[in-house]
Amino acid sequence: MRRTRRIRGLAALPAAVLLAWGGCVAATPAQADPYPAPQPPDPSYLFTEVGQLFTGTVVDALTPGQLEYFVNAGILTNAGRLAQPFVDLTRPETWHTPQGAAGALAAAQKFWDALTHVAPFGVSLPTHPAYVPDWNHNGQFGVADADDQTHDDDYDDPQYAEAEFRMPCNNPDGSVWFETTGGSCAPGDSGAEFALGTVKKFRMVNARGISLAGKVFFPAGVDPDHPGSEKYPVAIGFPGASEHQSDVGMYAEGAARNGFVSFTFAQAGQPASDGNALDLITPLLASWGCFAPGSCLDAQDVTRWVAGQDITPISDLNNELGNLLRLQNPRLVRINPAYAPAGENQRNPWLDLLDLDHINLWGQSVGSVGMSSYLRWQDQGHGYDGRPIPKVDSFVGMSGFTQAPSSAAVQYQSADFDIPGLNENGLIIPNPVFSVTDGPIGTKDLYDMERRDPRSTAPMMTVTYEGGSHGDSINWLGVPHNAKSPALSVHYAMAWFNCYGRADADQAACDALRQPTDGLSRAVATEYAPQGHDGPSLCVTIPDRATLEQVLRPQIFIQNLTSSPGWHDCTPQQ
Repeated sequence: MRRTRRIRGLAALPAAVLLAWGGCVAATPAQADPYPAPQPPDPSYLFTEVGQLFTGTVVDALTPGQLEYFVNAGILTNAGRLAQPFVDLTRPETWHTPQGAAGALAAAQKFWDALTHVAPFGVSLPTHPAYVPDWNHNGQFGVADADDQTHDDDYDDPQYAEAEFRMPCNNPDGSVWFETTGGSCAPGDSGAEFALGTVKKFRMVNARGISLAGKVFFPAGVDPDHPGSEKYPVAIGFPGASEHQSDVGMYAEGAARNGFVSFTFAQAGQPASDGNALDLITPLLASWGCFAPGSCLDAQDVTRWVAGQDITPISDLNNELGNLLRLQNPRLVRINPAYAPAGENQRNPWLDLLDLDHINLWGQSVGSVGMSSYLRWQDQGHGYDGRPIPKVDSFVGMSGFTQAPSSAAVQYQSADFDIPGLNENGLIIPNPVFSVTDGPIGTKDLYDMERRDPRSTAPMMTVTYEGGSHGDSINWLGVPHNAKSPALSVHYAMAWFNCYGRADADQAACDALRQPTDGLSRAVATEYAPQGHDGPSLCVTIPDRATLEQVLRPQIFIQNLTSSPGWHDCTPQQ
């Protein structure tokens, strides 16, 4: 009987945590608590920490209007995504064109791509309403207008090609406020006058002849159609597999709020772009150490496009048998990636606004794998095709990385319950071909491996969220995540860019990288090596708890479970 009660008690812990967090959704911005001082071991933490994984879901559910928005936006948006690929097939002009069968082939390719997308037809959970721009231009944002979400990936109708967006302020309690014209932050329904940025949609063609969807976010006060003399640092980001660009909106819009011209792209095979799931993982072995070569190749193509450099084809535009023999995914239609008039690519129209000496990359999951692979090629001095690639200053990756020396300032982010990937030196699953990894164990291994590399002379950092998962860096509404993680993740990502990714480096941002913030893991040390290989890795935090995932490393698990401080090999700060 006693054992039964104990099991019921443990099962009730997550629910109790959820109720406690639900009561934290307040009318005033919550201030982050200080990171806790080291405490004696607490074995019950193994179970109570699990409840933190659902606190963000509870905040989403209890935020006024958000549950109704989840239902309405989910139904309307996914219904539209299911229907959209059929539209061209019903148009008479598709079948009767001066180009003969070209229209029918393009429509058939579009339908096949949508059916075999990651995910099929782009169906997914709705994006958190805080990050959806006002695409229908009615002045309403967020939960007040679910219709905006239905147009977020509409690249065919020109009336939805441009919109305004609010600058998000992520609060430690999981709520999202917005920057006002006076520079403070206020709730979206407060009646305050908010600072508004402009976002534009566009398309570019990658080196495989596949059209990619992109968005560009401009800081408040920047007129992209009438640029002045000021140039802005650049941030370029990728979403994870099956994610829409808006699903990582807190980073894209956060960068714009911090004064960056911020680009996002959907890789080939991802929602709104052409291509299918095979285009995300082919050509096989085309990029060393990348299990999703399409993402790694597209990372170079989009960065070249942003910088105004040529995109040259690596696929034969007229010989699909030859492409198949080169392990590429065959297609009915390929587009010439040369710039107009020779091809169909349009040169980046916002080049005059960009400080191309300060380009920064970021990504989530498979998007982070793609962007992190860029650093290996940058170290070699050329891209996958042997041509030069633009130099980037820094990279921030969330939950997915491939091995590369830190040829730019590198920050890795993961979470206590992230996918427990192990890299090629992993204890349990050696991974000698595709040296990608994930989760706190693999990320720490990769960080150490790269920091030992004498080529890694740029700054490095590894950040782990407490009680979080792979979903903590995704803006899917309702996805399990620690409510504290979005604010914490954006804080360290933007501090990294502001310290290492712009001409006017912000010393306060650099100083903030050394400071622990509530919501960082208590089981894995957050570490910062300002000199990379050439200096120590400083402890931003020192563990005093164990987590369930650490059973994969028994020595660490036992020490963290029984001792305080827990296992760490970083250098304590003075």
